[in-house]
Amino acid sequence: MSEVKTYKQMREEFYTKYRNNIVPAVAGFEKERKTKLVLAISLSCGLFIAGLVFMLVNSFYASPEHNINIDGKALGILFAVAIGVYFIFKKTFENKIKEKIMPIVCSCFGDLKWLTLKEKTNINGKILLESHLIDKYNVENFDDIFEGKYHGVGYRIVESEFIMDYEKNKPINHDNSSTKNRRTIFKGVVVILDMNKNFTGNTVIRPDSFMHSSPAKNLKHTTLEDVVFEKKFDVYTDDEVEARYLITTSFMERLNNMQVAFSADNVSCAFYDKYLIIGLHTNKDLFSICSLFKPVDDSKQYFTMFEEILSIVNLIEHFKLAQKIGL
Repeated sequence: MSEVKTYKQMREEFYTKYRNNIVPAVAGFEKERKTKLVLAISLSCGLFIAGLVFMLVNSFYASPEHNINIDGKALGILFAVAIGVYFIFKKTFENKIKEKIMPIVCSCFGDLKWLTLKEKTNINGKILLESHLIDKYNVENFDDIFEGKYHGVGYRIVESEFIMDYEKNKPINHDNSSTKNRRTIFKGVVVILDMNKNFTGNTVIRPDSFMHSSPAKNLKHTTLEDVVFEKKFDVYTDDEVEARYLITTSFMERLNNMQVAFSADNVSCAFYDKYLIIGLHTNKDLFSICSLFKPVDDSKQYFTMFEEILSIVNLIEHFKLAQKIGL
C-alpha cells in the first residue's frame, strides 16, 4: 500500500523530479518538436494555398450564386483541416512524450496511473448512462485517463467527449467522422469517486433547465430550500429523503467552487450505486503539454498539468470521502 502524501510533499517531489528526471527525459525530443512544427505549418499553409487556387479557378467557371456557396464551404473546410493537421501533430507528439514521463508524474501522487492508448480501449460510459449523469450517445472519444487511490479511496479521472449522431444507428463506437446532424452530449472531465457506502437511490444534479425535464421516468424533480442553488441547478431523484441528506449547504458550496476552479461552463453530478460522479463541462484541453510552439522542457506546461491533477485529488479530502460520514 502506497504512503499517503500531503499536498506539500507532492509538489516538492514533483518540482525535484521535474528538474532531475523529466527535463533529461524530454531533452532529446526538442529537435523532433521543431521538425513537427515546421511540417504542421507547411502542410497548413499548403492547404490554404491549394484552397485559394481552387476558389480562384472555381470563380471563373461557376455562377455567382454557386460560387459564393462553394467559397464559403471551402473556407470552412480549410480552417477545419488546418486546425486538424496541427492537432494531430501535437497529439501524437504529446502522447509519445507522455508515455515516457507520465509514470514519473504519477509517482508524485502515490497510487496513480496514467492509462496508455491501448489501455483506454477498456473504458466506456456505461456508468454515466446508468446514473443519468449524461444522456444517450453513440460516439465516444477519450483523451487523458487516470486511475488511482488516495486515503484508501479509489478514483478515476476521464477526459472525454460523448456525441449523439442522429444519422447513425449503430452501437457505441469510436467513429470520429464529421456529419451534419450531431450534438455534443458532454465534453470535459468526468471524475468517478468510490464512496464509503452504497446509495439506496439515484440522485442527479444537472444545470438548471427551463422545463425541468427529468432525465429518466423514475427520477422526480425535487426543489431544495437554497434559492441560489435552485437558480443554477436542477435536482432529480427517486429517493427524496436521501437526496436532502446528501445535498447539504456545504455540498452545494463545494460544487459551485469546483465549477469556478476548473473554469467549467457548467458542472453536474450523480450519486449512484457506490459512486459520486462529477462532470465538469469544458472545452479546455486539460492535462495538456507539448505545445509545438514551446520548448519541450517549458516548465509552465508541466506545472499546470500537475496542478490540474492535484486539484482533482484534492476532491477526495474536500468531500471527506474517506470518512464514514455524510457529505
